[in-house]
Amino acid sequence: RAHLASGAAFSGSLKRLFPPPPMFYQITALFIWSSAFVAAKYTYGMMDAVMMVQMRLVISALVVLPVCRRYLGRIPRHSWKPLVLLSFLNYIGVLMFQFVGLKYTSAASAITVIGLEPLITAFIGHFFFRDPARWYHWLCGLLAFTGVGLMIAGGSEGGGDITWYGCLLVLLGGVVFCATLRPTRKLIDDIGAPAYTSVSLALAALLCLPFTLLLAQDYAIRWSGSGTLSLLYLGIGAGWLAYLLWNRGMKQVSANTSGLLLPLEPVFGVILAVLLLGEQISALSWSGVLLVMLSTAAAILLSEMAKRKRTKAA
Repeated sequence: RAHLASGAAFSGSLKRLFPPPPMFYQITALFIWSSAFVAAKYTYGMMDAVMMVQMRLVISALVVLPVCRRYLGRIPRHSWKPLVLLSFLNYIGVLMFQFVGLKYTSAASAITVIGLEPLITAFIGHFFFRDPARWYHWLCGLLAFTGVGLMIAGGSEGGGDITWYGCLLVLLGGVVFCATLRPTRKLIDDIGAPAYTSVSLALAALLCLPFTLLLAQDYAIRWSGSGTLSLLYLGIGAGWLAYLLWNRGMKQVSANTSGLLLPLEPVFGVILAVLLLGEQISALSWSGVLLVMLSTAAAILLSEMAKRKRTKAA
């Protein structure tokens, strides 16, 4: 026990001396999420995509249940309605769209579509949150969506089974995720990241049940070693740990900054899809993937330059 205590003290001292950068938690979460698309491909051989989402949420709920009970009585009554709504949108809405869509397209293409999320965040802010998008957002958005078109057009050449339908579902999941960034951050400010993460995950497992019964095409589970390990990774790593890190990071950085970090996810994900799944990508699809990433990076760079210019002017 003395060794454990001294180790904990030493770890705490290191954190005080060398605190992680504000964006560390969210970058780590994005890396875990990028690998989730790869892990899901292994799980699809074991169960239906909708069943996988349900099982993933159940595993995450079991992990957070002891902590969840601690916060249930501390959440203000007025926070429960947005908490239930955001639990549904953030987990069931996003995951159902993305992982059902992934079933019909390659992991590399799905993760590339996720790369549109920073631009989607800017457009949602423009239309719904009085945060006008700049000219470069519109230009880079046009280029990025053109890149998605090139990627899908070249899908048949690369043998990666890239489809419009699968990419569209993944895109809809990204739209839901980006639309909830600002309300989620506000709720986290009100009740705290640990309370939000634990209670929302537990709620999501329950809220998902009727949709699983309605949408699942096959309720059978054909257990396998790789599928089981992938499911556990999705439930614990991508389901609980990544959300915990992301929500903790939301306390330290703005919603806009969180959106600007999102391009890292497709970079990580495409590399993992090629290395671990051996997905082949045609030259035309590669050009589309790169166009999406470069357009998003350009939008981020121009946004930061404009922000610094406004700060100096003020």
